[in-house]
Amino acid sequence: MRHMGRGQRVLAMAYRKVSLGQEILTLKDLKRDNVECNLIFAGFLLLDCPIKGDSKSVIQELQSSGHQVKMITGDSLWTAAEVARQVGMVQKSNGSYPQFFHLKRCHSNTINASCKPVVGNFRFVAMIPDSLDGNEGSGVSVAASDVDRLKEMVDNGDASLCISGDALQDLVTGIVGGNNSTFGSSEVSRGEEKHALFDPAAQVVLMRLVPLVSVFARHAPRQKEAIVAAINLGGFKTLMCGDGTNDMASLRRAHVGISIISAPEVEAKQRSATAEISAARANQKKERKKKKATAKLKPSNASFEDSLNQLRQAQEELNSVELGDASIASPFTSRSVSIKCCKDVLQQGRCTLVTMLQIYKILGINCLVNAMVLSNLFLHGVKQGDRQLTVTGLAVAALFLFVSRGKPLDSIAPIRPPASVLCRSALASIGMQFGIHFWAIRLASQVSLSFVDPYDPSMIPDGPFNPNTLNTSTFLMNMLATVNTFAVNYRGEPFVEPLKKNKMLLRSLQICYAVLLCCALELFPPLSDLLQLSEYPSTASDEELEWQTNNFGTDLILSLANGIVSSFGFPAFMCGLMLVDTSLTFAVEKFILRFFEPTGSVTLNF
Repeated sequence: MRHMGRGQRVLAMAYRKVSLGQEILTLKDLKRDNVECNLIFAGFLLLDCPIKGDSKSVIQELQSSGHQVKMITGDSLWTAAEVARQVGMVQKSNGSYPQFFHLKRCHSNTINASCKPVVGNFRFVAMIPDSLDGNEGSGVSVAASDVDRLKEMVDNGDASLCISGDALQDLVTGIVGGNNSTFGSSEVSRGEEKHALFDPAAQVVLMRLVPLVSVFARHAPRQKEAIVAAINLGGFKTLMCGDGTNDMASLRRAHVGISIISAPEVEAKQRSATAEISAARANQKKERKKKKATAKLKPSNASFEDSLNQLRQAQEELNSVELGDASIASPFTSRSVSIKCCKDVLQQGRCTLVTMLQIYKILGINCLVNAMVLSNLFLHGVKQGDRQLTVTGLAVAALFLFVSRGKPLDSIAPIRPPASVLCRSALASIGMQFGIHFWAIRLASQVSLSFVDPYDPSMIPDGPFNPNTLNTSTFLMNMLATVNTFAVNYRGEPFVEPLKKNKMLLRSLQICYAVLLCCALELFPPLSDLLQLSEYPSTASDEELEWQTNNFGTDLILSLANGIVSSFGFPAFMCGLMLVDTSLTFAVEKFILRFFEPTGSVTLNF
């Protein structure tokens, strides 16, 4: 136990003498039970399996981002518990590591009367490797009445729970077999043990117990699958990472299954090369400090180059390693020996989910705005120019392309993105943004109508296109709403790289805003002619204001808009309206993100 408590694998070695007169073919025909009997103990074989270099950092990052990390392994209880401590799955509390407790069936005369006898006999007792008298303490029962106490111990950092495969099987067999079952025998036959693991009564108990446990040791494939099923039954989302045939069932059962390559020789070569490179860089850093050099020195020794070549060769060997059975059962396969692939799947998945959500929001708002603009223009017999529609289509296509090129961040955020396009935050954002654009375009249309000649021959359904003030102002506000939709709904942090790092999208938005501002202020007439825009009128006459009042009434906002047009001109009114529309949409989206910011946790299993 002392060696297993250090994270080493311990195998007992034994042999048996065979008489010289026996033939080899005769020995091959013997059954295993006949061969493996009357063995002579030879000693213990200690196997030291080094921890992967990045396992601890990946697990710490997953835990800091709100994910629960659990270990399901076939190793012994002591080995698994020590490895869990080394990789950071069990963290210090008040300067010391919590004590490990493992599930054990205790034959005690004092059984909790408020629970079923079978469940009440199972308790979490302390793992004390240096105990000589075997006293493990009374422990804590796994009955429903004591689960809150277990949860409090785990949350306070006073205990870390472990379950062995045999203890798990005894527990579920006792639950399914009945209250009169005894240790080692049950009404459930051995051939039905798998069915006992997935029995509804057993799954209910496991659903309540499993989320509190950190380490599952000595688990067979069917037991690993039952653990994942119990976590799923508790409402968690599971990601399972495995590299062997015994992980196939649990990889299929998990919501996300990732298989990795098991190549010990290649992994050892990678580990050796990485250690040499790290040592060379450390020596380089020391030499730089001694010499106080300002320039970065490049190591030129032969050993450093050999380490780099060795690392490249190891990576090439990984690419040629034949995939195992686990890759058949899992939807994702990583050609690496590291669990960093779990972090990569989470980052890429969140980035893809957020990108699709913002694309659907952009499409929804743009469809509503375009429908409103087309209806408004049709009611007044005004059309859109061919070049206006072409420029709008090209701009939208380019912006969609650059939005989809957003990359995930290097770190995982502790909050979760919305799980559906029809979530409350998305629907509220679409509705409020469209309301702002509707109000802005409606106000621009009402102000522009007073400058439109109602007897213009082009204002009929089949008439030719003739740019006027209504068409120009509507086009500019429609384009502004489209550009604002991309700028406002680009989520960025904490799931996707921020807008300032998505250079193509940022530059495209800046160009669009500059073009719209130039057209609104009529700074470059050739550009206005290219977009088929008409010249703005200077001020509204009394007759035009009277006509507008007769058609739209006396509205405070409309009167204020007419006052701006009369005092500062139509370009100033358009620029002010565009600024208000942009500011309100950004403010509304910021409020919605702060109000509906989702939270939650996910469970990951290794």
